[in-house]
Amino acid sequence: MDSLVEFEYLGADEAIAVARMVREKPLNSLLLDTVNQLAEKIYAWLDDDNIACIILDSSSEKAFCAGADITALYHSIKESAGADNPYAESFFLNEYKLDYAIHTATKPVIAWGNGIVMGGGLGLLGGCSHRVGTPATRIAMPEITIGLFPDAGGTYFLSKLPDHLGIFAGLTGCMLSSGDAIALDLLDVVVAQGDKQAIIAKLAEQSWTHDPALNAKTITHILSGFAVGETLPTNLMNHREVISEFIQSCLDAKNFFDAFDSGLSALLVDEWFAGAVATYQRGSPTTARIFFEQIRRSKGMSLEEMFQMELVIAYQCIRHPDFLEGVRALLVDKDKNPAWVYPSAADVPEEYLDEHFQPVWEGVHPLSELGRNG
Repeated sequence: MDSLVEFEYLGADEAIAVARMVREKPLNSLLLDTVNQLAEKIYAWLDDDNIACIILDSSSEKAFCAGADITALYHSIKESAGADNPYAESFFLNEYKLDYAIHTATKPVIAWGNGIVMGGGLGLLGGCSHRVGTPATRIAMPEITIGLFPDAGGTYFLSKLPDHLGIFAGLTGCMLSSGDAIALDLLDVVVAQGDKQAIIAKLAEQSWTHDPALNAKTITHILSGFAVGETLPTNLMNHREVISEFIQSCLDAKNFFDAFDSGLSALLVDEWFAGAVATYQRGSPTTARIFFEQIRRSKGMSLEEMFQMELVIAYQCIRHPDFLEGVRALLVDKDKNPAWVYPSAADVPEEYLDEHFQPVWEGVHPLSELGRNG
């Protein structure tokens, strides 16, 4: 198995453990092997008292991680021909376990989120205690374009956004700038990419303790000393009030998606908005319904329950046509003309939507152990 992740230790006492994704050409898109290589080391580091902090890094100047390697999932689905799919099921299961472990880590985990952070990339970064971005950071959950859904903790991230902005972001896959991410608490600090080595050197020279809270304060202090001073560009936040009012009007309407679809044309006020609207209109209507329903169902859920719900949906998506068709149209044949099962979100029957929230397994949930250890 080729190495998809490089590992190293920093500092005189090697108390800093670094996992660096090195699959640059596809923007560090995650294979099952990538997830497994990361998980093996990170689980060990979390249990190692000699490791004070963990850094998730990328060797690419363009991306932290662009999410799952969707074409690998596509080919596994084609090969399984409707039967059980060990590759895809193991990918989602192991990815969500890793994401949850990062969310609940008892020691500091730093993510260096320069460049593209999409889908499963946000799943890795979003649970870290210290989420570092640069002015070039771009964050999105664009799964609607391929008939999947915002997963890897997407339920958690997007349901937390204020003023219904998460609903808009999930439905449109809109691109968030570093300024948006700071304002929405998706990043903790933005630093210059050119300061990366100086920051790592500063971390490496510290005398670390066995007190995770004290170590976390040390990291926060170091990072804050490198925070950029200039005003960061924003996209979503420029339209916060308009989006909030629009989504609320759709929620108040008799049918959310009838109101959403008919009202989008009024939002075409600039290039960013036009791109977001176009992404939604080209996307899977079933995904739109799934996402809206997962946000609705998430109210009152724990983090564990959100990941458990996402696994149910993921296992169903690999068994329903839109995911395969979306990947084919966008990444395989590249005709960008997917034949979705239903023409609009309002046309998706309730019973078809509900299928995506029904477990495919019998008995114990594969993620039933979340929250029970430690």
